[in-house]
Amino acid sequence: MKEHALLTNKEQKTYDFIEKYSKKNGKHPLLDEIAKGIGIKSKGVAHRYVKALEKAGKLKRISNKHRGMILQEKKSIFFKSLGKIAAGGPIEAITDQQRIELEYLFTNKRSFALKVTGDSMIDAGIHDGDWVIIEEGAKVYKSKVHVVLIDNQDVTLKFVEKINTSEIKLIPANKKFKETIYPFERISIQGHVVGQVRIY
Repeated sequence: MKEHALLTNKEQKTYDFIEKYSKKNGKHPLLDEIAKGIGIKSKGVAHRYVKALEKAGKLKRISNKHRGMILQEKKSIFFKSLGKIAAGGPIEAITDQQRIELEYLFTNKRSFALKVTGDSMIDAGIHDGDWVIIEEGAKVYKSKVHVVLIDNQDVTLKFVEKINTSEIKLIPANKKFKETIYPFERISIQGHVVGQVRIY
């Protein structure tokens, strides 16, 4: 059994349908019901998705039993990856289709993941290549690292300080980088860092 195995979109859709069907009907679906539920015609393909879920440790099948499957209690949590985030100078925001599985971390539906590029936040413990978990929101928090959208185009990761009613300061956590000041109309706070993942 593989723990924390990554699922394809179809496999995750199959798992979600089985879970929803089971909760609603008090029993697990048959292969033809799964196929219909995920929008395909082939029971063979549905069987392949179920086998993949079994291999990934997401469910157990009981042989010789009608509707014989048991969902594992631990469900994978996926955060959307919305692309890369600059920790140097701002970069153009680029979206992608990656997903990162964080089964044991955060369950906040308002959270998403960004991969860090650059080293302007290293003194805050955030390094190039790290994944940061962001909670969406426009509020500015003292001593928290924020995702900042500049001119509705470039995004960066910085501490934020309101200077006055019309200006905001972006503060790096690396002495090699300078603080920058922007008028409020050029800045949009997208959220703040609530977690971090480093893959070695």
